[in-house]
Amino acid sequence: MAEIMEAHSLTGKKCKSCGFEATDPVVSCTNCGSEDVEAKTFSGKGKVYTYTVVHVGFGHLAPKAPYVLAVIELEEGAKTMSIIEGEYQGKPVTESIAIDMPVRFDRTETSTGFIFKPA
Repeated sequence: MAEIMEAHSLTGKKCKSCGFEATDPVVSCTNCGSEDVEAKTFSGKGKVYTYTVVHVGFGHLAPKAPYVLAVIELEEGAKTMSIIEGEYQGKPVTESIAIDMPVRFDRTETSTGFIFKPA
C-alpha cells in the first residue's frame, strides 16, 4: 500500500515574479523561469479538465487498474495531474467520469501522487 505523506493539504508554489501558480513539486516557475517562488496551499477544490481511464497499469499502479488519470483544474486556476478514486452518482468513477466533474483533493500518496475524489 502506498505511503501517505500529507493527508489533507494540497501544496504548491506561487511565483513572486509573474504570479503563476503550480502544485508541487516545484523548483522554479514553469511560466517565467524565476526561482523566486513561495509556498502556497490550494483549496483542493476543482473540476476535471481532461482524463483517461487506465485499464492496464504498470509497476506499483498495476493493482489500481482500472483507474482514472486526470488533469484537474483547481478553482485557483492551476492545473495538476491526479488519480481520481471513489464513486459518483452511485457508480464507480471509472464509469461515471466526465469533463467538468467537480472534484476535491483527498490525499497525497508518496509513490502515486495526488488523489482526488468526486465532490
